[in-house]
Amino acid sequence: QQYKHQAQHRMPPPIRSSFSKRQPQKWRASTIRCLLLATTLFTLVLWVTLALFGLDSGNNANDDVASTHDADDAAITPITNHAPPIHYIPSPKATIAYAVSLTSCGVTADRHDNIRNGGHSSDPSFHEGAAVLKHSIHLSSIRNYHRSKSLFDYEMIAFVHPSAASCSNVFRDLGYTVQLRETPFNVTDIQGAFLREHIVKSGCCGEKEYLKLYAYALLEYPIVIHLDLDSLVLKPMDDLFHAMLGDDDSGNDNGGGGVGVSSTSKEVAEAQSRIQVMHNNPLPPKSPHAYFTRDYNMIQPGHKHPGVQGGFLIVKPNMDAFREYVDIVLEGKFFQGSGWQGKGYGGYFGAQQIQGICSYYYDYKHPGTGVELNKCYYNAMADGPRQSNTGKCRDGKEDCEDCRDTPIEEIKSVHFTLCSKPWKCPLTTENKEKDICAKFHQEWFRIREDRDRNQALKEGVQYTNPGGKYKPEVFHGYCKSNGERGYIPIGRS
Repeated sequence: QQYKHQAQHRMPPPIRSSFSKRQPQKWRASTIRCLLLATTLFTLVLWVTLALFGLDSGNNANDDVASTHDADDAAITPITNHAPPIHYIPSPKATIAYAVSLTSCGVTADRHDNIRNGGHSSDPSFHEGAAVLKHSIHLSSIRNYHRSKSLFDYEMIAFVHPSAASCSNVFRDLGYTVQLRETPFNVTDIQGAFLREHIVKSGCCGEKEYLKLYAYALLEYPIVIHLDLDSLVLKPMDDLFHAMLGDDDSGNDNGGGGVGVSSTSKEVAEAQSRIQVMHNNPLPPKSPHAYFTRDYNMIQPGHKHPGVQGGFLIVKPNMDAFREYVDIVLEGKFFQGSGWQGKGYGGYFGAQQIQGICSYYYDYKHPGTGVELNKCYYNAMADGPRQSNTGKCRDGKEDCEDCRDTPIEEIKSVHFTLCSKPWKCPLTTENKEKDICAKFHQEWFRIREDRDRNQALKEGVQYTNPGGKYKPEVFHGYCKSNGERGYIPIGRS
């Protein structure tokens, strides 16, 4: 009992609640101020972070769909409304007309019969070219300003021969303005017997190729570019436009259009310094009336008057020029071997059509008004500069530039002539010509994919790549195998 009594006295006192008699603490004023300041700073940092994140997300989203403003939006105002607010988009300097021609709906029985098929414009897959060409122009216009930096808007025009009216709806569906046009002259009215007989069965499309002359009649536009449907625009051509609009000498006196549209002297000077002219020739003292390239593949080295390449022509619209062309044809002074007026503008494919008559018009009738552009950068076709059998330069010079060495990043536009049409899923082999062709094809399919993504976004559906296994690094999943049958058409992917 004694030990028990001692143990009881050694037990610790009972634990008391910590809340039983704790005195309330008083917060100092300085502590309160620190807490309020910390809370304010935290809120401010959180707000700024969220704001920046939202802005960046918006920018990324707009960058991802940078090219999704559909080319069917003809006016520039809606584009301004849709563009990210942080990107300044100026008013367009002018609207450029991009024109194509359709001479026939084409036949598949004999694709080597150019006249019956109507030429390149009547390839049964022409709608593929029309769709991708339009989107390429869109990407290089002011409607894609934050990437292209172009100051020019565009509209798409299709000159359609009445014999091709039944298949022209594809152009309307794509947003082209369709103009049904007869050949601008009656073949029976041509005075020269040789031209009257042969013009209907020569060149790519016979007399129907002269539909391209209607580019001169689009007076509501300051500049018109006529392209073949197997062309592709890779970069803006603002420099050509500025230099062409430097002075308005093609206005009312000459029956020209686009009066009142001009570029400043600074714009003109800067543009002229960047234009690549063939053989480094100087630009004319006055603003050019036309730009073109020449097709040296169609002539023998040393030919004095090579033809204009008919798939690329940039002109100032002018009704006097249009009527003069028609008069030249109706006069009919085209002679076998010596060409127009017997001056040597002939002797090659298409001499009786645009290729020959444009060369005659700008070199002989109106010298100094047209500019031959460097074909390595404009209307590039991946052609070798020398004849394979003689080693001579095709353009007749001692030394010649090899366009196949031109970096794809510097090329303004391409033309699938020597390179197969993209929708034929061509073979790719290891040589210089095929290497640059593969790059051209890769660009066409890149733009095709961008168009499809844009279309899916417009329709509110998820884009799905068709997954073609043939050379996907070149054809972006749109080719199942080599050849036209391996191609996956637009709308079927």
